[in-house]
Amino acid sequence: MRYLLYFLINCLIQLPIQAIELPDIGNSAQSVMSPAEEQKLGEAFLRQLRRRMEIIDDPHISNYINELGNQLASSSDEPEQTFRFVVVNQADINAFAVPGGLIGVHSGLILATRNESELASVLAHEIAHITQHHIARTVESAQNLSLPAIAGLIAAVIAGAKNPQIGQAAVTAIMAGNVQMQINFTRTHEREADRVGMQILANAHFDPRDMPNFFERLQAAYRYYEDGIPEFLRTHPVTTERIAEARDRAEKYSPPPLTDTPFYHLMKAKLLLLVTENKVNLLKTLTEMLKTGRYQDERATRYALALTLLATQQTNGVKSHIDWLLKQDGDRVLYHLLSAQLAWIQKQDRQALQIYEQTLQIYPHDQMVSLEYAEKLLQDKAAAKAKTLLLNLAPLANPHYYRLLAQAQQMTGATAEAHLALAEDNYLLGQTPLAIEQLKLARQQKGLDFYLASRIEARYKELQAEWLEEQTHSKEKPDQEEPDKE
Repeated sequence: MRYLLYFLINCLIQLPIQAIELPDIGNSAQSVMSPAEEQKLGEAFLRQLRRRMEIIDDPHISNYINELGNQLASSSDEPEQTFRFVVVNQADINAFAVPGGLIGVHSGLILATRNESELASVLAHEIAHITQHHIARTVESAQNLSLPAIAGLIAAVIAGAKNPQIGQAAVTAIMAGNVQMQINFTRTHEREADRVGMQILANAHFDPRDMPNFFERLQAAYRYYEDGIPEFLRTHPVTTERIAEARDRAEKYSPPPLTDTPFYHLMKAKLLLLVTENKVNLLKTLTEMLKTGRYQDERATRYALALTLLATQQTNGVKSHIDWLLKQDGDRVLYHLLSAQLAWIQKQDRQALQIYEQTLQIYPHDQMVSLEYAEKLLQDKAAAKAKTLLLNLAPLANPHYYRLLAQAQQMTGATAEAHLALAEDNYLLGQTPLAIEQLKLARQQKGLDFYLASRIEARYKELQAEWLEEQTHSKEKPDQEEPDKE
């Protein structure tokens, strides 16, 4: 176990992070925003964040973190609150929560956890900050900012943890007048989030002891660091006294019977591949881990090894790993995808497409299978089938989905629909002016039926109004060109 943890942590690139004061968006139980406004703020924040940082949109990783997070949220004292959880591709150890129930977790934090309860403890802590309204309202001095401007401010500061100069400049540009804002949680808030988060953990049948365990390991690992301390420890100060209080509180709960779910280890394995740049070195390390038995979960190690072999265009040994996984762990969609990817790399296109088709019959509407299958169909010039497949999916808040849909629409001659899909892609990425330009191109297409023309026009007016609101209340110099006004 300790060897795998050592390996995971050392795969991360620890960046020196300058302490930045984030906006204090309230400490009162009474919110000045309605639930609808909080939801709008959360969505606007995510778009702004996408402009500055990479969100990992892998459907299986996204589904896992949302299932885990919502399992915890349903055990909170506000189970009716809507939550959304995203994974940010950042090597530093950090997590954050935003009004509207949006919680972000850095990939570095997930990889640094030893078990699922440790990851759950961080999510429960952030959930508690929201349910206890520590961050649920905007300070009165910021009421002259629009929701898009507030979202941009929060996103700029969080992104500024990676690049302090850019972050501070963005904050200065966005803030109207001399608004003084900070979000550093008070000690009272942190203790309350520990207490409430621990209750959430216990209610959801996770081990509350893993909250102080994780914080203690972070404190010990960075005790002698000044510039390299994780941002999580800056915004969530961990003291020896606080750890002791949390440990005493945790001991009052009985240990739960649950162990890690298989998906915890499998998703960590997939995440590790996605965030590791030097995949050749990763392949060597994984091979050595499997050879020596220095791993926490053999299934996850073999899965990571098969993924890395395929990512480096190597096929030798992949089939044996797939066979082992199917035999030892049973039927999982992840392993069918490995088989399809292997066949595709081996130029066995027909077999690969057949595997995708058969997998969809077993796991209908699986997002990852559908997206991969559609991508391969487009490469195989089967655009009509790819379009039907994508349109049969429930609309995803995933830019990659809209890029594939735009390609399928364009290849089948549906030019206006292609521009509409590209508009949604740009909008999700926080590029609202580019989205508006795509809608203008869609409006110019000939032969639009009434329904499609109405959809395009309504979306165009909606985004124009939103962009105008953002620019009216923000002094930020846009990093994107403003669309022409009509």
